[in-house]
Amino acid sequence: MKKITLAFVLSLTCVMASAKFPIDFSRVGYMWGERQIPDYPVRVVLEAPADGADMTAAIQSALDNAEAPGAVLLKAGTYNVSGPLLILNNDVVLRGEGNETVIVATGKERRTLVTLGKSTKPVYSGRCAITEGFTPVGQMWVKVAEPSMFSVGDRVAVGCAVNDRWISDLRMDRIPQNPRGSVKQWKSRQYKIRWERLVVRVQGDRIWLDNPIVMELDSKYMDSWLEHVDMDRTTCSGIENIKLISAYDSTVVVKQKSGKYKGLVYAADEDHAWAAIDIKSAEHCWVRNVTTANFAYALVDIKRGAKNITVRECVSTHPVSQITGSRRDAFHITGGELCLIERCKAEHDRHGLITAGKVPGPNVFLECEMINAYTDAGPHQRWATGVLYDGCVTDNLLAVQDRAGWGTGHGWAGVSFVFWNCHAATLICQNPWVNGKNWCIGCTGEKLPGRNYPDGIVRPDGIWKSHGKPVKPGSLYRYQLSKRKPSISLIYE
Repeated sequence: MKKITLAFVLSLTCVMASAKFPIDFSRVGYMWGERQIPDYPVRVVLEAPADGADMTAAIQSALDNAEAPGAVLLKAGTYNVSGPLLILNNDVVLRGEGNETVIVATGKERRTLVTLGKSTKPVYSGRCAITEGFTPVGQMWVKVAEPSMFSVGDRVAVGCAVNDRWISDLRMDRIPQNPRGSVKQWKSRQYKIRWERLVVRVQGDRIWLDNPIVMELDSKYMDSWLEHVDMDRTTCSGIENIKLISAYDSTVVVKQKSGKYKGLVYAADEDHAWAAIDIKSAEHCWVRNVTTANFAYALVDIKRGAKNITVRECVSTHPVSQITGSRRDAFHITGGELCLIERCKAEHDRHGLITAGKVPGPNVFLECEMINAYTDAGPHQRWATGVLYDGCVTDNLLAVQDRAGWGTGHGWAGVSFVFWNCHAATLICQNPWVNGKNWCIGCTGEKLPGRNYPDGIVRPDGIWKSHGKPVKPGSLYRYQLSKRKPSISLIYE
């Protein structure tokens, strides 16, 4: 991973003070939104074979050996690929000529077509206790016992380990059982959460960070700390201007037997490529102008270890799978942080704009759209933190709520979630019993009270403002980005 040198730091004042909103979501995506995604020069050009020959080895060799910074350009045509493609090197882009360049994932294996980033794990060291009894959401610093352990430019993680009282006060130790008997109550040992940050200032016992705290750190519920983190990541690489397709057996069809879509007949083959793109251990990388068709699971799955990823102007079309769980989640943040998914579209997906359990924020879905959505957008399970849905549109449900006994006990899906000037057919926004809030501001759509809980207890309402009437600024993310001065100037060596 490239070394980062912090060249200078300007004001870190929360730019939304005038709008009275506590969380600054603007420092996400490629280079914290402070630089444009680069257009690398073409280093390697490949032509599509006329005979339909498999191109896996040829494309992989080009990606492995291209001069950096540089792009591997696939000229217009069809490229059959029978195995995985890996982008592991820094400053390398896989580029096509728009939808005229098509990579087809052949074969019957449930696999990912393109993986961006290495398969590495973080190494943590030098843990130091956070000394404040309560650190609020939105704060850009933490107070620590030994500030001399940290310097400007250090990669750090804010961490916490919750106790049994946290589980009990959230009522996640008594989730109503579902008819399948699959609910597992939450256990405190399962909820050690970390948010990666960069130290931008050391001032007395305050360690200033590049991004805000997105979950209340309350000493009655958890121990919290700051520690050093090191991780080998792929840096400044991407996938752009290309179409990715999964080949499937069109003779495999099913007729939906129950539910809202009873009677629907659709393609449901599942023995084919599962995801178009996985992003693993990578930072300041991007996916832009990518169209996908026929994948069972996702256009992009941003996994744990990924940070500062931008996904821009991508379209997921015609997913092929059964319409059921763990499928058709077009834009899925399963563990990434500081990510920006911008002006993307999902058609005929289930949870098209979704986060998984314990996802660390901030993350932002900006001006995205779900068309013919089979179910809801929003956090899916188990306490994701700090996500903004800004100007997003869905013809189904947009929700942050206690999902209770769905799955194996999804429970409280998220905290510090903001729906800002979104439009949905229906809306749900609930606050967890303790340890944080959720907001629904300027959104249009029918307000629902939440699911019909087996225990009969009504969950707390979230913070609703200007329901049915959009507010100004039109985009919270864009406003915050425009009003702040650059806070981070980084030199990659």
